Amino acid sequence: MKKILLIVLSLALVVTLAGCKEDDAPEFEFDVPAEYNVNLQELGYSEYISFSNPTITITVVDMGEIVIQLFPSVAPNTVNSFINYIDLETYTNNQFHRVVNGFMIQGGYVDNPSCYIEGEMGNNDFENELSHTPGVLSMARVGGDYDSGSSQFFIVQQTSTFLDLEYAGFGGVVSGFHIIDYIASLNNPEVNELSIVPVYIESITIDLNGYVASAPICIDEEAD
Repeated sequence: MKKILLIVLSLALVVTLAGCKEDDAPEFEFDVPAEYNVNLQELGYSEYISFSNPTITITVVDMGEIVIQLFPSVAPNTVNSFINYIDLETYTNNQFHRVVNGFMIQGGYVDNPSCYIEGEMGNNDFENELSHTPGVLSMARVGGDYDSGSSQFFIVQQTSTFLDLEYAGFGGVVSGFHIIDYIASLNNPEVNELSIVPVYIESITIDLNGYVASAPICIDEEAD
C-alpha cells in the first residue's frame, strides 16, 4: 500500500525575474494558496508514483524547485533518453522557451540534439496510458513526426487529454505546482507563446533511487 505523502509548500515565494535591467527589475511576491498542499494520492497519475522511481529536481532561476518523478514503467526509452540529456548537462541555463497559460510550459531546446527517439505514445503503436493531467511531464516533438522526440519536454499546467495518443507522457510533478502556474501566468499576450521575461532553468539534477538507466535507443542506431 502506498504511503500518503503530504507536501507542504512554503508560505511565500519572492521572485525577482531575470531578463530585466537591475534597476527596473520587478519584484513579485505572492502567497502559496492552500490548494498547493498536494496529496499525491489525489493526482491523476498517483498509480505510477513510487519511491523507486528516478526523481528529478528542476531548479528555476529566482523561483525555486519543481520536483518530478520519472515513470520508466510507462515510457522506458523516453525516460532513459531524458536521463541521458540530464547527464550531459543539456538543461543547464536552458530556457522555458514556450509558455502557454492554461495549457503547458515547455523547455529543453538545443541546437543539436544528441538523440532522436521513437515516440512512446498510442498513435505510434506503443501502449502508454498516462493521461495529460496537470503536472504530467511529456515529450515534445516536431509536427506530425512521431519519431522526433529529443531534448525538448513540456509540463502540463491544465488538463489536456487531447494529447494522450499524440504525445508521450513519462513523468509527473510531486512538488512545485505553484511555480508551474506562475511561469504560465507570465505568458506574453502580445507575443504568442513567449513569457514577458525570460525564465531559465538553472539546472536539472537527478536521484536515480536505485533505477539503472540504460543507454537510450536512438533512431539512427536502430537504422544501423
